[in-house]
Amino acid sequence: MTKQEITQLIHENKTLCKSTNPAELLVRALALLYTKAEKITDAFFLSYGITAAQYNILALLAEEDDHINQLTISRRMLVSQGNITRILDKLVAADLITRVEDEQDRRHKLISITPKGKKLHQKIKPQYEALIQKLPQSLPESVQEQTAYALIAWAKQIDNEL
Repeated sequence: MTKQEITQLIHENKTLCKSTNPAELLVRALALLYTKAEKITDAFFLSYGITAAQYNILALLAEEDDHINQLTISRRMLVSQGNITRILDKLVAADLITRVEDEQDRRHKLISITPKGKKLHQKIKPQYEALIQKLPQSLPESVQEQTAYALIAWAKQIDNEL
């Protein structure tokens, strides 16, 4: 896509065209991209009867040999304890995970993936990975990597400023 074509798209988009400088355009474009990617991934996961957050928990648990503390899941996913509890409640109800009290500290809950949860994760994973590969396919791999590194550095900069 040429710079002229991209400029035309910016002028046609009611949100992007309001940008008054490159930084604002970048933030708005990032938000637009996130919204579009989220819409695609939400529809994908919905076809399996789960949400993206639920899949991310299944993926996290599938990588572990044993159970994980609920607080650890919350921290790794950057989700509040209240939100993680609601997500886990739905996974427990669907028999995709188990949640038991930690015998060493009853305030903590230990989360494990069930065989049904493993099976669902294994079914979804290759198709999800293919979808993720498809999303940025119009960008050369080197640009994908450069963009990812730049965004990670930007996120770190924001963390350092807070």
